[in-house]
Amino acid sequence: MNPEDLRTVGVIVGAHGLQGTFKLEPLSDFPERFEALRTVYLLRGETVLAQCTVKNLRWANALLLLTLREIRTRDEADQLRGVEVCVPDTETWTLPEDVYYTTDIIGYMGVAEDGTVLGTLKDIQAGAQDILQFEKDGDELLVPFVKEWVGTVNTEKRTIEILNWRQLASSEVIEPSPETDDD
Repeated sequence: MNPEDLRTVGVIVGAHGLQGTFKLEPLSDFPERFEALRTVYLLRGETVLAQCTVKNLRWANALLLLTLREIRTRDEADQLRGVEVCVPDTETWTLPEDVYYTTDIIGYMGVAEDGTVLGTLKDIQAGAQDILQFEKDGDELLVPFVKEWVGTVNTEKRTIEILNWRQLASSEVIEPSPETDDD
């Protein structure tokens, strides 16, 4: 299996217990996606380390505890910290409208409503709301991935429309209060 034929569904963040189970940070908004896992690929950088069979999977708060038949000890599990857990692209789930796989939109151009090119999407920071990180000429523009700031995602033109971008790009200057001035 080639790395470009895989889609990452989670990242190993550490070992759990003594039997080779590890903690997996899921990268999907659809938890039911993991219940269908039977076979996964372990990917470090551009190297596929192994094809593995899922032995057990359960949730522990926001993380998954995943046990693979091929990983039997805590040391083996701990050595996989940072490794991506992937499935073949052919097993990718169809997403609802206006939902995208991160890897599909990285590299898209951020474009303002007036056509101004704002930069290339370099990363998406996950959190309470995802933040799009665009870069252009060494400058960075962070855009909350919500309808107030993001318009149309055009998969044919590989663009993401950014609304009211000047508000995002302007810095706020807070003037000192005259009441707290020490002069």
